[in-house]
Amino acid sequence: MFRPLSLYIGLRYTRAKRKKNFISFISFISIGGIALGMMTMIVVLSVMNGFQNEVKARNLAMAYDIAITNPQPQGFVKDWEKVYDAVRYEPNIIAGAPFNNGEGLLAANGQFAPIKIQGIDPNYEDEVSTISDKITADFITASDFSILQPGEFGIILGTDLALSLGASVGDHVTLITPKIQVTAAGAIPRMKRLTVVGIFRLGQYEYDSTMGIMNAFDSGRIYQIPKNSVSGVRLKLTDPMMARETAERLAQKLGDDYRVSTWIDEFKTLFKMIEIEKLTMFTIMSLIVAVAVFNVVSTLVMVVTEKRPEIAILRTLGMSPMQIMVIFMVQGTFIGFFGALIGMGLGLLIAFNVNHIVSAVESFFGSNVGEAFYVLEIPSQVVWSDIYIVAGIAFGLASLATLYPAWKAAQTQPAEALRYD
Repeated sequence: MFRPLSLYIGLRYTRAKRKKNFISFISFISIGGIALGMMTMIVVLSVMNGFQNEVKARNLAMAYDIAITNPQPQGFVKDWEKVYDAVRYEPNIIAGAPFNNGEGLLAANGQFAPIKIQGIDPNYEDEVSTISDKITADFITASDFSILQPGEFGIILGTDLALSLGASVGDHVTLITPKIQVTAAGAIPRMKRLTVVGIFRLGQYEYDSTMGIMNAFDSGRIYQIPKNSVSGVRLKLTDPMMARETAERLAQKLGDDYRVSTWIDEFKTLFKMIEIEKLTMFTIMSLIVAVAVFNVVSTLVMVVTEKRPEIAILRTLGMSPMQIMVIFMVQGTFIGFFGALIGMGLGLLIAFNVNHIVSAVESFFGSNVGEAFYVLEIPSQVVWSDIYIVAGIAFGLASLATLYPAWKAAQTQPAEALRYD
C-alpha cells in the first residue's frame, strides 16, 4: 500500500526503540501530560456544566420562565385569567399561574427571621412549578399544594427558615408585614398568625432560608391586594432557553400596560459568574496541557539531535527540507493524538461515573462532600461541544509544538552532520 515517504519514516521513528532510554521516557511523560490535562479539563467542565444545570433547575423551581407584572412599583395585575388567555396560545407557552409577592418578618419561639412570601393558587401552581416535589413526606403527609386551603392561613416554610425559628409542622408563627394599621394604641405593623402546614427543601439556600409559600387568597388579604388582582402571572415554557424571544413577542402583544420579564433577566448575574468560573477553570487546566507541550518540544529536539546523521543521509538521497519537517511533525502529532485519545477516554470515564468515584473516596476518608456543597450528589453533564474544543486544543497545541524541532531538523546540513561519522 502506498504511503508518503515522510509519513512512513515519521511513523517508523515513533515506533522505533531509542538508543537513549531517557528520550523514550520523556515521550511517555509528554503523552501522559497531555492525557492528564485533557482528562482534567473534561472532568472539570462536565462538573461545572452539571452544577450550572442544577442551579438553573433549583432556581426555576421557585422562579419563573416568564413573568407578567404591572410596570408600576406598587401595581397589580387585574383579572389575571384574561391576561393569560391573551397569551396562552402563543408558541412555546405551556401553562400559566397567578402569584403574589410579599415581605416581612416571621416570629416564633422568641426568634425572628426575614421572609419572602409567595402566594400561589394550588389549582394552577403545579403546572408551572416543580416545588411540590420538594415538599417531602419526611415532614408532611401531603406532597402537593392541596394543604394550602384558602382562609386557613397556612404556610409552607423553607427547611432552613423553619430550623432557625425552631418551627415544625403544626406550629403557629406570626407574620409581621411592612403594612401599617392604625389602632387605639397608635400605628403598628400589620400582623397575622399563621399555621405551619409543610416544610420544603429546594437545596438552594437563598430559598430554603427565606421563603414561605401561602395560598394567594390568604396572602392577598394580608398584604391588602385588591380583589381579583395579583402581583403577576407566571408562565411555563416548552423551552426556557427561548424565554427572551418569547417575552419580546408577548411584550409587543400586551403593550405598555404590562411588564414582561424572564428568568434570564433575574439570574443573569449568577449565570454570568458561573460562565466566568468555567472559563477560568478551563484556562487553568489548559496550563497542564501547555506544560506537556513543552515536553513534546524537548523530546523532538533531542530526537533531532540523535537523528542528525540519518537526517543528513536522507538529505543526501534527495529529500527536501519540507519532507524532513513532515517526518518530525508526524512524530510530534502522534504524541499529541495519542495523549488526547487517552485523556478523552479517561475524562469521559470519570465524568460519567463521578458519583461512584466520589462515593468510594468518601467511604475511604469517612467524609461527605455533599454536606460541604449542599448537594446530595456531584452533578455532571458531558457537553460534547466542550469535548471537541478540549480535544482540538490539546491536539492543536501538540501539533504547533512540532514546528520548531521540525524546522531545526530541516536546517541540518549533510556535510556538517556527517563530518565526524
